[in-house]
Amino acid sequence: MNRDSIIIGVNFVVLLLLQIFVFNPIYLGIYLNIQIYLMFILFLPANLSSLSVMFLSALMGLSVDLLSGDLGLHMAACTAAGYARMPLLKKTSTNDVQIEIPTIQRLHFSNYFLYTIILILLHHIILFALETFAFSEILLILAKTLVSAAVNFILIGIIKMVITRK
Repeated sequence: MNRDSIIIGVNFVVLLLLQIFVFNPIYLGIYLNIQIYLMFILFLPANLSSLSVMFLSALMGLSVDLLSGDLGLHMAACTAAGYARMPLLKKTSTNDVQIEIPTIQRLHFSNYFLYTIILILLHHIILFALETFAFSEILLILAKTLVSAAVNFILIGIIKMVITRK
């Protein structure tokens, strides 16, 4: 095993455990769901193949589903986010050289903001649409998506700044 594989494995386990044991039990109302495990998908190394990213994303979603009692909702949303990640990263990256891990410093703030918020919105809209599964509830789906995405974006940003602070 190389160093990157170990880091990816540790990130997977830590974020999964945080999601299941810390953030899932917290009820913040119908409109707000904290999905901290998205950090795993957002900050995977860019040099991973698309197939590896999709596999790891699906595995994270499946793990959250199995440990929280959901029926494939997170797996579907995570797989879609994993699929969209590389094209989105290429669109928002300003360098010709592949970046290692997406950060504010490497992507610049506006590109980092777009990359992160679009991936979070994509994940959330799929998750909440599948969870609700009723077109008549489109306003509820949109409200949950926007509120949860805003809070998750801020929370992920704060956690990322604390972790990467030197």
